[in-house]
Amino acid sequence: MAELLEKQVQHSTTDVTVTTTSETVAIASGAVKVPSQTCLVHIRAWCQLLLGVGATAVTPRIRRGNSTAGAQIGDAIAEAVKTAAGSSEPFVIEVTERRSNEDTVEYCLTVAQTGATGNGTVQQAAIAVEILSG
Repeated sequence: MAELLEKQVQHSTTDVTVTTTSETVAIASGAVKVPSQTCLVHIRAWCQLLLGVGATAVTPRIRRGNSTAGAQIGDAIAEAVKTAAGSSEPFVIEVTERRSNEDTVEYCLTVAQTGATGNGTVQQAAIAVEILSG
């Protein structure tokens, strides 16, 4: 069984504008110390998104670092919108990856709308990064 070595949680209620269909960072974890040479990193993130006009789907992603340029971890799966434009919907993503020879790691949650002609707004978000033995 994996042992929890380090954990960091960030939460934000600051609005983040998601410009039409652009991939946008909703929240970043900040640097998390890695106390062992090899570890398993477990990332769980959530956001509440006020949908933009015309949005038909939203794709949440986890990326290394704090920008959309970081390597994507796991799959990017578009989730069909369940409500009308102007409504808020929650989006959750959870991934793991093995890392080695790192002093710190950092991850971010990004979101992108499909089909949107209007901007969306991330109203709140949270990200938890756990460093596990293994």
